[in-house]
Amino acid sequence: MGYGKNQMKVLNALVLLALIFLPGLNLVQAATEPAGNLDFAALDSVIEAQMAKHALPGMALAVVEDGHIAYLNGYGAAGNGQRMTAQTKMVIGSQSKSFTALAIAQLAEQGKVDLDAPVQAYIPWFRVADEAASSQITLDHLLHHTSGLSDSGFGVVLPPETTSEQAVRALVQARLTAPLGTQHQYFNLGYSVLSYIVEIVSGQRYAEYIQAHIFDPLGMTSSSAEPFPPADLAQGYTRLFGFPMPMDEAFLVYGVGDGYIVSTAEDMARYALAVMVGGAGLVSPDMMERILTPGLGFYGMGWVIVDNGQKIIHGGANQTFRTDVNIYPSRRRAFILLGNEGHQFDHFVSAGQLTAAVEAVVLGNPAVPTAQGWSVRWMGWGLGLFVLALSVLHTRNFLALRYWRERVRKFSPAKRAWDVAISFLIPTVILGVVFWQVSSFYGNRFNLWTNLAYLRLGLPDVFILMIIGTVPDYLQGVIKLFLRQGNSKEGILQNDYLG
Repeated sequence: MGYGKNQMKVLNALVLLALIFLPGLNLVQAATEPAGNLDFAALDSVIEAQMAKHALPGMALAVVEDGHIAYLNGYGAAGNGQRMTAQTKMVIGSQSKSFTALAIAQLAEQGKVDLDAPVQAYIPWFRVADEAASSQITLDHLLHHTSGLSDSGFGVVLPPETTSEQAVRALVQARLTAPLGTQHQYFNLGYSVLSYIVEIVSGQRYAEYIQAHIFDPLGMTSSSAEPFPPADLAQGYTRLFGFPMPMDEAFLVYGVGDGYIVSTAEDMARYALAVMVGGAGLVSPDMMERILTPGLGFYGMGWVIVDNGQKIIHGGANQTFRTDVNIYPSRRRAFILLGNEGHQFDHFVSAGQLTAAVEAVVLGNPAVPTAQGWSVRWMGWGLGLFVLALSVLHTRNFLALRYWRERVRKFSPAKRAWDVAISFLIPTVILGVVFWQVSSFYGNRFNLWTNLAYLRLGLPDVFILMIIGTVPDYLQGVIKLFLRQGNSKEGILQNDYLG
């Protein structure tokens, strides 16, 4: 970053003092200080345009530049009659992993854990389905998602109230889907194991450790790692046929360290500042460098490293919330976007468009046209019209069943059997193609049982589409079987009478 070691130490100390002792003052300055050539009006404009395009309920923004918070703003609604602000609390999803990684790194610098030690050094009973791998999986493997474990190899749906210990014990059913240490495979529960190790080694609950060793030193006064939602959490939304739909998301007790920390755009800006200056005293600059060094591929310890560190990112995708943290070390800038909409279409469509539009302004690049790319709102409307058309078609088909016996009476037995079979074959092929495509898209993050369990919450309109597109056909097939049986009995009676 262009600093000598002594200069870096002085800068780290100054930033840490500012974060600890001057939180209020820092924010007042942040909102009023000029910040290079950043165009705050343009930021507001692109965010509001993207929100209108995709029908997003609310967004919160924080921008960091040259060691201070340059801009904070909120857009839209936080639910319950409240407007969205940079101080609105939201779930940050998988961005939580970076806090767990930082906690492990702190414990490593204290000599309490060895990043290269096997998990069994801290959890002697730790087991996965592969006995040999059980003793060889290290903390470093879990930190970089190179343990060989993946969602596709673990088809257990854990209840929300499952504890960290219970979740770790459940991994005895997890099979490796790649040889240990050979491939990056994102696996949420790997970070649940790490958060449990934080508790074992520190002697504190995970929430207490994160509060005392990260939140408090950085002045993140509105953040929490408790396994339950705070009373003033923003209303989260999913989406139904393009329209935002409020939904209360269950917190996974075992999953706080990998996906359920609560924070604000303002607090996350403080966190981004600490990362940008080598750890701000939370860890040494050398350890922060290790955190931000990718293992296999692009993943460091809780962070995604792009273009050899020119861009450091992560984010979070819950059922009802979205987080994006983007850091540009060489430009000394960063921005944080938090939103209270969590539909999968948003995670893969609107979030990318919104982030690209904000990044262009923050980095002074050419503006990204709002019209560029699909609208999630319109995608939902199209899905709704398709479901409506299917419903009309199935209604017509059900009404036509009244005449089915007469229609097929003259069919040959083979043709009659095919007419029945087609009602089972078509929906089965549709389901097969859908799951094949989804499996191809998600790769090692796809598991039939866990994805089905998630579908009704993460993609409720797609879940309805699957039901409408398949169940009526199966029902029609069953009805045809009964009608066919009735035809057969009628034929037998007629033959008896004629004989």
